[in-house]
Amino acid sequence: MAQDVYADDVRMEQAEARALFLEAMSRVAAPVGIVVTDGPAGRYGITVSSVASVSADPPMVLACINQRSPIAGPLAANRLYTVNMLSPAQAEMAERFAGRDGRYPAYDFGCGAWHAGELGEICLEDAIATLTCTPEQVVQAGTHVIVIGRVLRTVVRDDSALLYCRREFCRPVGLSASA
Repeated sequence: MAQDVYADDVRMEQAEARALFLEAMSRVAAPVGIVVTDGPAGRYGITVSSVASVSADPPMVLACINQRSPIAGPLAANRLYTVNMLSPAQAEMAERFAGRDGRYPAYDFGCGAWHAGELGEICLEDAIATLTCTPEQVVQAGTHVIVIGRVLRTVVRDDSALLYCRREFCRPVGLSASA
């Protein structure tokens, strides 16, 4: 009986630790983008808030994607993808590619203007930045895969970034010199 109580305590501690970790991470502002791939393994897109620069020489970025997501396998198999970083005006599109906008089909490419890039990749017309990548490495980490991609092409547009913080979309606000 004591072992069962101990096992229940451990499970409770793990659940509490997980909840505390998720709360802590919700307080960290993260840029929002849509990762898109199209090729022999299919056409997919998904909203991500875990994109980061890995290296400038050579240019590389990483994106973390839940391994249960339909895009996880095709992203590496198609060998070409884009990271389309969004502006605050594109929050509804982010909801749709996260599968949370109940008014429209999830992952609906009809919600934005897309075009083929120079390498045949799918690019969002009004993204604040589009990084065309080829996967260099895919690392399993817990429930996610970390896709590290070499950036083959970069397009930048002048606009501010859409951020996700405290479980809602927001926009960056500059600090004044007196702050």
